[in-house]
Amino acid sequence: MPKIKSYYYKPSIELVLNLYEEGLIYEKEQEDYLNWIPYKLELAVEKDKHVIDGISFSLEGLKCFIKKMEYVLNERNISSEYEKISYCGPEAEFEIIFQNKDDYWEDRIIDTEVWLNASVIEMQQGGYFLGYKFNIKFEDLKQFVRELKEKLQALLQKGEGEEMIDNSI
Repeated sequence: MPKIKSYYYKPSIELVLNLYEEGLIYEKEQEDYLNWIPYKLELAVEKDKHVIDGISFSLEGLKCFIKKMEYVLNERNISSEYEKISYCGPEAEFEIIFQNKDDYWEDRIIDTEVWLNASVIEMQQGGYFLGYKFNIKFEDLKQFVRELKEKLQALLQKGEGEEMIDNSI
């Protein structure tokens, strides 16, 4: 299951994104925006756990999310000035922002922000977002993307048996 942990002495934040088959709508002949992949996003912050479930990515949207994360991973090879790269969920239920960070540690670090729509995570009132900002390791994002692509590929192969994504990263 694709997951990212915060980078600190003792990680206190964990983000998990699980794609699952129940409710999958996939037909190879259809455009990607007509194919839907259900997911569950969990953000554990110390003792609190926020869950978004029962919403689906379009295949087009999920590919876009993956491409944005791959851009962050490749950006270090392109430039020394790093952009903020963001992705908003299909129903504005979450937003994730990544930005490479110059650091003096051995590990390459990525600033990460996760914003959750309060009405989707079953807070009392809606109309605002709850956000967290933390650092992750470059290698952890790379592993997250790899695992997400593998999970997506496995789901799509169950549907049609054709490779739909590039697994080069």
